[in-house]
Amino acid sequence: MKKDTGNEFFDFLEKLGSLIAETFGNNCEVVISDLDHPESAILAIFNNHVTNRQVGDPLVPQALKRVQSSADGYYINFEDFKGGKLLKTSTLSARIGGRHIAFCINYDYTQLDGARNSLNEFLTMQRDSDLADNGNYAPIIDEAVKEAIKLVRKPVSLMSKKDRLQVISYLEEHGILKLQKSVQAIAQYLGISRYTVYNYLNELRAEKETQ
Repeated sequence: MKKDTGNEFFDFLEKLGSLIAETFGNNCEVVISDLDHPESAILAIFNNHVTNRQVGDPLVPQALKRVQSSADGYYINFEDFKGGKLLKTSTLSARIGGRHIAFCINYDYTQLDGARNSLNEFLTMQRDSDLADNGNYAPIIDEAVKEAIKLVRKPVSLMSKKDRLQVISYLEEHGILKLQKSVQAIAQYLGISRYTVYNYLNELRAEKETQ
């Protein structure tokens, strides 16, 4: 796994990577990469079953693009989707010993996302006050949300942000967001907060304004 760099700080990064991977378990992958040589970038990797990569593998173009466009050489808690897995990824890059090194953490939270959806479904309850103003629209909203999810052709637990935006875009185009309690229902189906639904909706509307 180890590649001789003659750099004590790189040795420290390897130990740090091993420590983080051991602390956070099998779902936590740590990757150390040489950004100056993207064609064979990976210098060390721990819990590599998360993305099925090896030492000497090239850097994913998307990852290189993120590093190049990130502020101050790092990006934190970026959502990614790879091989059917939901990943929470953070990367720090810096010049070390004359080399451009990236230290990346990828956490596979697919199972946690499924558990979150199950908890949201179980803990979502209807109040008596909801019956009066939501009764007429609930079946319409439910049918529309299910249809939007079906069009994505992916389980909710495996949806990326792009997929959820597609669902909300469909519902917006069909006027579902104008119905009372629609945001609450969408949030429940997608396993996200109502605040996130509004953020996605604002993002979609802002994008349309620039087109």
